[in-house]
This record gives sequence, structure tokens and C-alpha cells, in this order.
Amino acid sequence: MRRAYVLGLAVIFFVIAIMAIGALRSAPSGGGGSEEEYELAPDFTLTDIYGHEFSLSDFRGKVVIIEFFTIHCPACEDQLGELKKVWSKFHDGLYIISISVSPSDTDEQLRSYAAEHGIPWRIARDTAGVGETYDIRYVPTLVIVDREGYIRYRHVGLTYSDELISEVSSLLGS
Repeated sequence: MRRAYVLGLAVIFFVIAIMAIGALRSAPSGGGGSEEEYELAPDFTLTDIYGHEFSLSDFRGKVVIIEFFTIHCPACEDQLGELKKVWSKFHDGLYIISISVSPSDTDEQLRSYAAEHGIPWRIARDTAGVGETYDIRYVPTLVIVDREGYIRYRHVGLTYSDELISEVSSLLGS
């Protein structure tokens, strides 16, 4: 009986530890600290679905939301709706880059997806291992980069527009 009790406690502590680690990994990294506390966003170069090459560093001086997604992900489609709300509020001071991390998503499929959903920002396939560089394990994942190129927020799973608007506002100083 005592052995089962001890084993049960061990399992509970293990589950709590795993949950705490998961919460820390998915918690936003933003806050009021100095740039030294933030990680510089790794630069990358991709070709968008229309054949135009771009790099993250091209957007230095702007706030950038990088969305990692796939076209067959229901939560990613919900995230798209939330991103459109953010885009409509900040489209002059904000760039959004959507990167498909699914090897099965083709440029043609992504162009159809963009047209069907009225996506006005850049979309690209991850042909350069960006998802691996950014340690993307789940979609949707959002990474918000400030004007100086530092990762300020990271969200795993569906993130609502009110939270994103608050974060982008703080980075834009508006």
C-alpha cells in the first residue's frame, strides 16, 4: 500500500514538472527588460510563393510576426483570422511572414490558400530549415520580433488578436 502511495506521488510530481517545463517554453518572452535579455532572431532567406526572395533582416526597423503553420491545420486557420485583425490595425508598421513548415504544402497550394483566405502578407515554404532553427515543434507558433531584430514574444498554439495587438502596440510605442 505504501509503495503504491509513493509511486503515485512520484507520478504526480513528474506530471507537474513536465507541465511547468511546457509552460516556461510556451510563455511569451516579452517584458520590460533590456535588449541583452532577449535573443537576436536568427536571420533567414526564403523565396515567397510568388518567387521573390527575402530575408528577415530586410524588415529591420519594423515589428515582424513570423507565423509557422501548415495549410491542413485547423488551429492555423483560426490563427489566420486573428492575424488578419492585427494586420488591419497595424499594417503600416507591422510585417507578417507566414512560413509553412509542412513539406507537403506546395507553392501552388499555398497560392490557392492565400487567395482563398485573402492573405495580404508574405507566405513562403520552409526550404531553409527555419522551423528547425526556431525550434518549432507545434503549429501554429508565432514569433514576434522587435524593430532591432530581437525575439520579444513567442506563442505556441492559437493566440488571440487582443493579446497580439497589446504586444505589437508595446513594441511600436503606440
